Amino acid sequence: MEQKALPLEGVKVVEMGTVVAAPTTARMLCAYGAEVIKVEGIDGDVMRLAGSHEFTPYEDDLNPLFTIHNSNKKFISLNYKTEAGKKVLLELIGQADVFITNVREKSLIKNGLDYETVKKTNPALIYALFSGYGPVGPASDDPGFDISCFWMRSGPIGDWGEKKSFPLLPTYAFGDMATSSAFLSGILMALYGREKTGQGTKVDISLFANGIWCNSIGVVQTQFDRKELNPDPFRPSDPFNTVYKCKDGRWIGVYCNEYVQDKEKIARLYGIEDIVDDPKYADIDTMHRTGSIVGIIERCNEIFLTKTSHEWRQLFRENNVACEIMRHSREVSSDPQAIGSGYVVPVEFPDDKHTTVMMPSPPLSFSEYDRKPYEPTGSVGENTDEILKSMGYSEDQISEMKEEGAVR
Repeated sequence: MEQKALPLEGVKVVEMGTVVAAPTTARMLCAYGAEVIKVEGIDGDVMRLAGSHEFTPYEDDLNPLFTIHNSNKKFISLNYKTEAGKKVLLELIGQADVFITNVREKSLIKNGLDYETVKKTNPALIYALFSGYGPVGPASDDPGFDISCFWMRSGPIGDWGEKKSFPLLPTYAFGDMATSSAFLSGILMALYGREKTGQGTKVDISLFANGIWCNSIGVVQTQFDRKELNPDPFRPSDPFNTVYKCKDGRWIGVYCNEYVQDKEKIARLYGIEDIVDDPKYADIDTMHRTGSIVGIIERCNEIFLTKTSHEWRQLFRENNVACEIMRHSREVSSDPQAIGSGYVVPVEFPDDKHTTVMMPSPPLSFSEYDRKPYEPTGSVGENTDEILKSMGYSEDQISEMKEEGAVR
């Protein structure tokens, strides 16, 4: 079988990022061919320890959470606040096409690692800076995480739960992962622009910016008559675009294109053909104005309890109606569609038990290009010596830097 090329072969990336969003962006570049050197501090990226609070293994030879965001990279551990460590870092950045970091800009400026400084020696550099709230504004220097910047500040958590209920809390780093994809697109646009102009640029993104972008519909629609988006289970906007509990206790979501257009078809499937010619159910506006939305929802709630979720899904599938059973995260790793499409793949880790974990794949596929297979990550500074030797440092120089605490 002919080996396909990788679309980003030849692109050199230096990542000085921690936790999820910035490292995941570099991971995506790496998966599709870029050479990525991850610069960690002497103690390593704190994401290496995430398993301690997410209840998954986090050993050097079995660290699936860290591997999601860092597979295929090379790892160097250094202290850039030492003279020797900073020299190595600047040399790496000087040779890079892309530099990705989520270190706070004040610290970067203080240490001479800001864009205006490093572009003097590498004007073609794509300098990708990730932050919580953005580079300007009253909150620009505030510490921020996925849950605070992406979720809490941009609105969705405040509107998704039922009133007076405990706020919905999303899966760890969900907003980080979403933002990494937007960050990736910006870096790729910058690389494309450089191909035409030869000019580097600074790419800025923040969790807050992407949170607002992802919640665009809510941000706009609440500027008019509707001020709250909290769902009322008995007054959804459309009885044919909502969720119902089934006979087996599972929930299913049913989604038609447009109520009036699909009314006859869906009513027949539900066995409520009487609504088709009833003026109270003529359209969405009429149902909400007359209050008849409550009656139809109550009928549908009872109807859905007559079949299991899988029976309903099969019926809708046979009639070309979009629907899906609500799944739990624990079910995704064994989902035949996810496995059959390669959206989750088995990865064997080098621990004593050779543990195999179903790992989520980077989501892009190309007909004429390939993607690197998963590689489990190793220890902090795993490739420090290899990287330094490739830069021309001798074994004696490397040993001296290690003794000084400049590298590990």
